[in-house]
Amino acid sequence: MRIIRLLLLLALAAGGAAQALAADAARGAVVARVRCGPCHYLDKPLKKVGPGLAGIYNRAPHIAGVPFERWDESALERWLSDPRKVKPNTRMFLPPLPARDREDIIAWLKSRDAAE
Repeated sequence: MRIIRLLLLLALAAGGAAQALAADAARGAVVARVRCGPCHYLDKPLKKVGPGLAGIYNRAPHIAGVPFERWDESALERWLSDPRKVKPNTRMFLPPLPARDREDIIAWLKSRDAAE
């Protein structure tokens, strides 16, 4: 009986951990507002300091010299991890973003593209 309880507890914990690790688009919207909003319009394709982020997911980059065909998960992950490593002369300065923040921002950008 103890073993069954322990196994059930472990299964519940594993399921909760997997759910906690899944990207959260709602949290990504908040992180984007705080981390990206000062330099980017989040709801318009217009340029602020940097390009607008509306509809950016799966769109071709408008930044010359960026080696991506489109802004997909892989490209956004690399860019948000270290934009100057991708394009050394970029004006974009981004303090390090934790992996969870990057994943959530990408989930938010994806969800916006799906909704539009």
